[in-house]
Amino acid sequence: MPSLFALSELKDLVDKIENSQRLDLDDGVRLLKSQEILTLGYMANLVREQKNGNKTYYKVNRPIDFADIGASLTEKEKCSTALMIYGNPISPEEFIDSLIRLRNQQDQANQFSTFSPVPYYTKEELAGSMGVGNTTGNEDLKILAISRILLDNFSHIRAYWMLLGQKLAQVSLAFGVDDLDGSVLEEQSTPSSGASFCMSKGALIHLIQKAGRDAVERD
Repeated sequence: MPSLFALSELKDLVDKIENSQRLDLDDGVRLLKSQEILTLGYMANLVREQKNGNKTYYKVNRPIDFADIGASLTEKEKCSTALMIYGNPISPEEFIDSLIRLRNQQDQANQFSTFSPVPYYTKEELAGSMGVGNTTGNEDLKILAISRILLDNFSHIRAYWMLLGQKLAQVSLAFGVDDLDGSVLEEQSTPSSGASFCMSKGALIHLIQKAGRDAVERD
C-alpha cells in the first residue's frame, strides 16, 4: 500500500482490495460517504488494471439517444451491458443497494460483461449542454470508482464521454473506467475538445492516449 493511504479511514478496505477480497453493502456505504476521492481512485484503478491492464475500449457507432434513459433504474442492452441511473431522483443509498443486488444477480446468471452508471438528466438538460447535469464531477468519479470496486464480477466499467464531458472522461480512466462510449464517427470533421454530441474516431483515440491509456477498438 502506498504511504499516501497508510493513515486513510479506508485503510482496511484498501487492504481488502489489494488482497482481492469482496466488499459488502456496509463497505459500499462507507465508500460512498468518504471524501477520500484519491483513495477511491487508487482502489478502483487496482481492479481496473487487474482486469484490463492499460487498455481502454471504444467503438465507432451511430449517435446515441439518451431521451428515455431516465425511465427506469436498471435496464439491460442486447450488448450485455447493465445501465443504472444515479443522481436525482435516485438516492446514493439506493444506488449502493442496487449495485449489490446487481452483483448478486451476476453471480447467479453471469449475463453481463459491462456496467455503465449513467448520471440522471431531465429531457430539458439533454436538449442543452452535455456534461452539465444534476451531478458534480466529484460525484461522477466517486460513482464510477465505487462501481468498479464493488462489481468485481463485471469485466468492464463504461462511461459515456458525452455525458461526463471530455476532460472528466479522461480523468475517469484513472477511476475504474476502461470503456468509453458515445457517438463516434469515422470521419475527422468534429473538434477534439469541448462538449459536443459527436466525436471523430481519431479525436477519441487522441483523448484516450493523452490520458496515458492504450486505445483498443471493440466490435
